[in-house]
Amino acid sequence: MTATLRSILAICIGILPLNGFMIWYRLTQTESFTTSDMLVYPLLLGGGNILLILALSRYLLKESFRSFNSGNKTWWWDLFVGFGLTFVYFILMFAERATLSGILSQGKPPSQEVLKLMFDLARNPLLLAIWLGPVVWIGVAMFEEISKVFFLNCLWRISKQKRWEIAAIFFVAALFGITHLYQGTFGIVSSGIQGLVAGFFFYKFRRIWPLIISHALYDSFQIIMFVIQVS
Repeated sequence: MTATLRSILAICIGILPLNGFMIWYRLTQTESFTTSDMLVYPLLLGGGNILLILALSRYLLKESFRSFNSGNKTWWWDLFVGFGLTFVYFILMFAERATLSGILSQGKPPSQEVLKLMFDLARNPLLLAIWLGPVVWIGVAMFEEISKVFFLNCLWRISKQKRWEIAAIFFVAALFGITHLYQGTFGIVSSGIQGLVAGFFFYKFRRIWPLIISHALYDSFQIIMFVIQVS
């Protein structure tokens, strides 16, 4: 089997089913997720998909985890840059709210299930600890960033032309932006922009840990700030 066919098969198994289901479900669901759903599903689905992607990378693509973190940098560099990317994401968030929030919709005003989750976390320290721990780091940050990088690596194996590699970054960012459609068009565009930043960062440095760290910190800081406001 050629490298191109292996890559296409890996995408069809590791990326399209879960993300396609997420998009389909968001378009057809009539009820919002409960707080329990939003704690359990990321760990089960996200954690399971991480294992699937790592297995596909190892046994189908014949690559190790090194392919996700092949850049010649140190752990200290990953940590430092992870904090830096977090700062960049917050700058983008404030800029987007100032320029796009009045133009684009923000889902069920503004994403009722997310607001309910935030209030429940503010009232229950145990739920907050679970969310800030395994849910954010494994079910959200690791799942999304490993999925993006795996998708990019698969597409980049198909062709080494620079135009193709850049187009792949935009395509992957658009797909993962669409998976946030429950946040309305504002959430799609905002997540897509963040995906572009992550994609070009990985294209340049080939390090996934700064992306995981910044994603987890970005989500965690927003939750902590909301909990402090509610308290």
